[in-house]
Amino acid sequence: MSGAYLHGHHASVLRSHSWRTVENSAPHLIPYLRPDVRILDVGCGPGTITVDLASRVPSGFVYAIDPSPSVIETARQHAREKGVANVRFEVGDIFHWESLQGVEQGAFDVVHAHQVLQHLQDPLGAMKEMIRLTKKGGIVAVRDCDYGAMDWYPEHAGMQKWKDLYIKVALGLKAYPNMGKMLHSVAMQAGIPRGDIEASIGSWCFSTPEEREWWCGLWAERTVKSDYRQRVLDGDHASEAELEEIAAAFREMEGKEDGWFAVINGQVICHVR
Repeated sequence: MSGAYLHGHHASVLRSHSWRTVENSAPHLIPYLRPDVRILDVGCGPGTITVDLASRVPSGFVYAIDPSPSVIETARQHAREKGVANVRFEVGDIFHWESLQGVEQGAFDVVHAHQVLQHLQDPLGAMKEMIRLTKKGGIVAVRDCDYGAMDWYPEHAGMQKWKDLYIKVALGLKAYPNMGKMLHSVAMQAGIPRGDIEASIGSWCFSTPEEREWWCGLWAERTVKSDYRQRVLDGDHASEAELEEIAAAFREMEGKEDGWFAVINGQVICHVR
């Protein structure tokens, strides 16, 4: 895909992705999952949403793509472990779908992307390609977070520093960290009439001790060990010491009995006529 993936595929990143299911990450899509639908999952990552989708369309099929060969192999293994056979994982991206066997214009009832457009330099181009691959009467379902809308309690200067830094680094890569609130606009620019777009919000809230341990722990690790760290340093956005300070802030948040962290996701269903 256009642009480099900010997070990379460190274990802390895959831990986050592997937690995702249809229920917690694609609820807007559930009403459209007829048993026989054919789905294209764009930027599928380790495949937990993909395999869940496939299990919900037993007489249908899910074709999933991701640019990372190692992540695709992880997804294939996950499907084998779950015993889900009506799914196919291939290395590829939405901008070069012509090279993928079995991917054709107008071939899918549903084209789905979760937390993908925010990382691209050309989200509009990606949206146009997703629409092109959707059959008439089908839908494009997209969900992305809005980093600018993320919030937490109690207030912490280190957490604010994290959010400001992340947005700065993403913008420096010509990505769109606040894509969630723009999805309907991107769909309109791609040619979908506003009346054919269902726009809504989904949220993740991490507040129990277990939730805080998981979310804050993976972000503390991601800040100092994933590709994100190198992006920060290469762009001279912050120092190692500042990254360690941010990681420590997440660890402090993890230990707060009244700690609370909210992630706001924009989501759209685009009806292709």
